Amino acid sequence: MRLGLIVNPVAGMGGSVGLKGTDGELLHEALRRGARPVAPLKVTRFLNALTGKGFKGVIISAGGSMGCDYLAGFEGVLRYSCLNLPSPGKTATSREDTVQVVSEFVRRGVDLIAFVGGDGTARDVLEACRAEVPVLGIPSGVKMYSGVFAASPEAAAEVVTGFSMGGVVLDYVEVADVDEARLKEDVLSVRVYGYALTPLVEDYVIPSKDFAGGSEEDKWGIAEYFVEELMRDDVLYFLGPGTTTKAVADLLGLKKTLLGVDALFNRAVVGLDLSESDVLNLMRGYEQAAIVVSIIGRQGYLFGRGNQQFSARVLREVGRQNIYVLSTASKLSSVKHLLIDVGDPELEVALSGYWRIITGYREESVKLVLPACCLDRYLRTPSGSLQSIPQS
Repeated sequence: MRLGLIVNPVAGMGGSVGLKGTDGELLHEALRRGARPVAPLKVTRFLNALTGKGFKGVIISAGGSMGCDYLAGFEGVLRYSCLNLPSPGKTATSREDTVQVVSEFVRRGVDLIAFVGGDGTARDVLEACRAEVPVLGIPSGVKMYSGVFAASPEAAAEVVTGFSMGGVVLDYVEVADVDEARLKEDVLSVRVYGYALTPLVEDYVIPSKDFAGGSEEDKWGIAEYFVEELMRDDVLYFLGPGTTTKAVADLLGLKKTLLGVDALFNRAVVGLDLSESDVLNLMRGYEQAAIVVSIIGRQGYLFGRGNQQFSARVLREVGRQNIYVLSTASKLSSVKHLLIDVGDPELEVALSGYWRIITGYREESVKLVLPACCLDRYLRTPSGSLQSIPQS
């Protein structure tokens, strides 16, 4: 098997600094805010997992920071060759580089293209390969609404290994992306740009986001229950993105960004559209903090998609006992389990287990939360049995 590998080295940098993407001019803003690269860690995790599974194929990789810089650490372990693309010495990469590299993958007849990035990178890859070659996303974006992404870098390695052994089903899935210009106005506008051929492995490749999310009446009932019976005075609350958490602010008559993280204290706004560092700094001024989040419809992510401000460090400081999860019953029923993908396997495993989910006025449910890093420890094996179930 020949695997094409390409990395968007700036993908996902906007998440922790409160941006909703990193494409175009947003990259400069992310750098100005002190954003750090995310993709190198993701591709290294992928390559480590691929090595652990004894991958025997050949990797054809983009050069430099778009691939071969990371493979250098696997010399003698993985078989690979490097393209002379992008041009050696080039410091800043672009979407044109992605298109050029993927076109070369197609010309060389690779069997599968794995890319590290988000929805913007998925669009560029699709443009170049025109759905002629299967593609798989290794998640590294701020938000990933397309259906081409594995659950985590480790899950991607599982899918690639399965693909190399044959027997993995291929199908066409949506490649979608938001209008980032509208995002500046706090308006979520998503468009499907095409359909990519993708290896589908249940639970390991995540479907595209469902934008339905439940009725306004359902969200209002959840908000009333939370505000009237669970919300306490003298606690700093961080509300995550989404229309369900926004209903809480609406009920209180307070402003809330639709896609950002905002802070409330004693029913007053004390912070809007916060970054990870903003969250950590605010917490130092209050005795107790809590997080209120919703889930991503059909994808099931609790943390790690669109709310990277809630980093592993933030989650450790807040503690699981101070995290509230809100979801309409219809959205919750659309997923088998929930996922956490915060780039810290130890924390993801520690947070796994059965979580209480608020689904209506005085209505709650329980759902299993799994660590995206380590699905093979918990999901069904080929023999059909569960290896283990995390304890709540």
